[in-house]
Amino acid sequence: MIILCTHNDGGVGKTTLAVHAVGALRSQLGRILLIDCDDQADSWQFYGEELPKKLKDVLIQEDLLVIWNKSREPIKRLAKPEQYDHVVLDLDSPLQNTVKIILDNQPDIVLVPVNRSQEIKALRNLPRTLAVLSQLESKTGAELKTIVVPLGVKAEKVSQVVQSMENRPTQCLTAPELPDLQQLMQVAIYEDKKYIWEYPGYEHLKDYFCTLLGI
Repeated sequence: MIILCTHNDGGVGKTTLAVHAVGALRSQLGRILLIDCDDQADSWQFYGEELPKKLKDVLIQEDLLVIWNKSREPIKRLAKPEQYDHVVLDLDSPLQNTVKIILDNQPDIVLVPVNRSQEIKALRNLPRTLAVLSQLESKTGAELKTIVVPLGVKAEKVSQVVQSMENRPTQCLTAPELPDLQQLMQVAIYEDKKYIWEYPGYEHLKDYFCTLLGI
């Protein structure tokens, strides 16, 4: 399974989704490939605790391989995808990069986050991302299973935006809302380097991400 985390705004939760998708997948048997396509290399630093030293730098952790790919090269140029059970792509914001990544790698699932701290902007610009995904479907003939993920935002508000669009992906769903854990999520990702379910009282949230990915 290839999972792409994208949105045409920064700071809306792409890395949060990518890291937690990896964590959920690691709870299953298999090998995971995480490709960080962002200049800031935040998902790389979650696992490597420092910036990558060079382009295409590689980090290995038992069942996980992390590659920094800010030039956004196709997966097949970076690794042998057949050796991995799942691939997670953490992408930066420009929509042209989303187009390139999808055309090159044909993801099975596209996760589009909308988080509480950027709610107004993320919802305002969400139709642009979904419209591009719809156009890619028309161009390639492949359906993109797209899941919009409310991170601390009411799912009803997100669903209203999604349902109001005529040009949206054929399979476009709004996930149940995750509780508003913006501050704790920031500490988890950028300071503690922990999954949200590793904190007392939030163990059940692993099930949220597993269900999101259908595992």
